[in-house]
Amino acid sequence: MEAPCGRSRADQTIDMVGARAENLFRSGQLVCSEAVLSVLNESLRGGLPPEHAVSLASGFPEGLGGSGCLCGALGGGVMALGLFLGRRRPGGRDRRGLQAATKKLHDRFKGELHSTCCRVLTKKVKDDDNAHFDQCARITGIGARLAAEIILDLRPDLIEEVDEEYLSKRESRIVAGIGRIVNLFRP
Repeated sequence: MEAPCGRSRADQTIDMVGARAENLFRSGQLVCSEAVLSVLNESLRGGLPPEHAVSLASGFPEGLGGSGCLCGALGGGVMALGLFLGRRRPGGRDRRGLQAATKKLHDRFKGELHSTCCRVLTKKVKDDDNAHFDQCARITGIGARLAAEIILDLRPDLIEEVDEEYLSKRESRIVAGIGRIVNLFRP
């Protein structure tokens, strides 16, 4: 991927990560936390089987299982930070500063969106399904982008591993719906 004038390859990748996560949400394939973790895992080659990324993140939507607390996009970002920056064994040292990276993600997310709480973020749109959906899709992209910025800042080596083909894909709601129907008949 050749970066346009004045933009680094990392900046372009970060934007693509955000757009891909938002697309997966908008297409109905994944919800906030699932989209953030899945896109970062796939695009930066985190090593989780795709179905494991979805399973790990599936309890976070709607503010931790519908409780309205922590925004799922932020939760998915924290899981992605752990995947790329976390300890590799019990008792291992936090060599890459996961705690500091997590705080940075939290602070940037809150700075950009003025809250980390799903209930607060969606308060003004809770009675308008379309506005709620659009806002959550946008927040999903923001969460993915912010997490990607931190990961690539601390692990610039990962830029060489980026799956550009995956990041370039876009699905429609129709194609995603067909996929869900096909999955109903899989063992």
